[in-house]
Amino acid sequence: MRRIRRPVPGSGPRPAAAPAGHLRRRRRLAGLAGLVLAPLLALLPAAATAEGVWLSIPPLQSPRAGLAAAPAPCPPGLRQTCVYAFGGIDPAGLTRTLEAYSPATNAWATLTPLPTPRVGLAGKAAPCPEALKKKTCVYAIGGRDGSGVRGNVEAYNPAAKNWIYIHPLLTPRSELGAAPAQCPEGYGLRGACVYAVGGRTNTNSAVDTVEAYSIATGTWITVHSLPTPRADLAVASAPCPETSGLRGLCVYAFGGRNRAGTVVPTVEVYSPVTDAWLSLTPLPAPRYAFAVAPAPCSDGLRGRCLYAFGGLTAAGGSLDTVQAYSPLADTWAILPPLRTARSELAVASAACPKTSKGICLYPLGGFTPALTDTADALAVKYELPPARPSLGERPYGGGGGGGGGGRPDAAQGGRPGGGWNDNGPQQSPRGDAGQNDLDDAGTGRSGPLAG
Repeated sequence: MRRIRRPVPGSGPRPAAAPAGHLRRRRRLAGLAGLVLAPLLALLPAAATAEGVWLSIPPLQSPRAGLAAAPAPCPPGLRQTCVYAFGGIDPAGLTRTLEAYSPATNAWATLTPLPTPRVGLAGKAAPCPEALKKKTCVYAIGGRDGSGVRGNVEAYNPAAKNWIYIHPLLTPRSELGAAPAQCPEGYGLRGACVYAVGGRTNTNSAVDTVEAYSIATGTWITVHSLPTPRADLAVASAPCPETSGLRGLCVYAFGGRNRAGTVVPTVEVYSPVTDAWLSLTPLPAPRYAFAVAPAPCSDGLRGRCLYAFGGLTAAGGSLDTVQAYSPLADTWAILPPLRTARSELAVASAACPKTSKGICLYPLGGFTPALTDTADALAVKYELPPARPSLGERPYGGGGGGGGGGRPDAAQGGRPGGGWNDNGPQQSPRGDAGQNDLDDAGTGRSGPLAG
């Protein structure tokens, strides 16, 4: 926050005295200004610090927890980048609801529902399957329903307002994390991958499984395992830690519960370049069932940060804690707390509402412990850089799955390439205009922002 230097009383030249008539007019104008500005000042957010400001936005259209969220280009009819919220559990049970918040209009819109209702799923934005070059999709990965843990994976294409079925996970999981980054080296892959990290299986045991979905080939592969098996963890991508000597984007895994059910503060980072995990500075305190999203660092830190919101303690108490992790410094900073302590929430970053400027983080829904429809925006005080670093190869190469028709069997995750909307099955449309980067942070321009 910029500090304004004020003159010391008694120093500097003294202004000439104004005539009495001028003073009376100034007093009248000051009084009028107070009448005009008072209601406007009352609308300004009260919880302002050097690190950020909380802004109010409309709530979710229904209370939800165990949902997923991601930023991606808005569908036709809306502008710029939207925040998508999908899946979870609402007062009626498992929900297929997909809604998008548009910062440009400060309003929510209901979209084509998720094909398979489930809770405890992971969601991230990444390049669409190969057939949809230069477009960004929202991926819904894993989760559970009334019959158990699911391996379903679907991708929502905002340009066509439809869902595309993707090959299912090799190991069905719920309470997992996901993040986009470049594909790992040494597997014959190229371009972008979506990583599914940790979670639990039908045996209710936390796993160390890490799988990467290759967008170019339309297939999942198993990569180097998570050193600490965990479920209810939070996962996101950001630039690799500077202290590690690595370059490009890395995948970060935070907190969660291990196989013994112990809540851990563990932070580990995966490098696609080395296909290996490293341990980093742990969370300031153990927590699980929380949410993490990347955004530009706020005051006191530099580069790209990862912001952690809410969650549960080992004793089961809901947290209002908000912390920022700096990969460049491998340190944590404290930010203004959530207005409402909650767990099993989702968070995504995008442009701030039209009433503000900069980048905001949007924590959505969760348990308080009751289901809540709460949606807020934490503004990060930061100027976007004029250019984004390149990751080298474009993340949307050739190959990919075929364009299947017909609605596939939900239990098997469906054929890759097929689509579904409210009117039934359809072929995946083709398109060109669009912008894809790998980091899952929204800029409010045209898509996710590279690290």
